[in-house]
Parts: sequence; structure tokens; C-alpha cells
Amino acid sequence: MDRPTEIAEWIEVFRRETAEHLVFVYAKGEKNFPMCGFSHRVMQVLDGLDVDYRVRNILEDDIILDALEAWTDWPTSPQVFVGGEFIGGCDITVEMARTGELQELIRAAVSRKTSGRPA
Repeated sequence: MDRPTEIAEWIEVFRRETAEHLVFVYAKGEKNFPMCGFSHRVMQVLDGLDVDYRVRNILEDDIILDALEAWTDWPTSPQVFVGGEFIGGCDITVEMARTGELQELIRAAVSRKTSGRPA
């Protein structure tokens, strides 16, 4: 597929990415080079949980953040998805990890994936 140029095309890319990967983060920067403190903090949390996750750098194209906001109705980044579901940004992710809720959500998503049940 050619690089998306419209919001609707990007939303289809987001749907595919979040369905294909158990944990997906839309962030400023790359997994090995976050470009904002909030993105860096989310990646630290996920690294600390030893979770396999993917990252899309929302700075690679001006339209990505607009499309992401249109899809999730969430105006900031990073945006974290687990099992295909949007869970929130940095503060929510950090708090969920602190309480153990994030770990449980990831375990449940792994269980659904390995059992073949939909996310």
C-alpha cells in the first residue's frame, strides 16, 4: 500500500496495527529514541513490564496526529493500545501499571490471543 495521505486511510492503518500487535504505542519518536518525556515514560513502563510492544512515530507525517485524534477522540500523545483497545495516554498508563491493572489487561489480551478469541 502506498503511504496514506487521508485521515480515513490512516485510521485503517491504525486499526490494522492495533489488531496485529498486542501492545501498540503511538508516540513522539521511536522505541529506541523517544522524543518527548511522556512518550519516554510510557516506554519505560512497558520496558519495565518486559512487554513486547510496537511504536509508530507520530512525527513522521503531519497528518498522523490529526488522524489519531479523529479515531480516538483523544487530543494528546502518546496513545497506548492493548489488545486492540485504546487505554489512554501517559498518566493513565503509568497509573494502571502502578495498580497492576495494566499487567492484568495485558495478561487478558494474551489469553484471548492464544485462545483464538477476538480482542
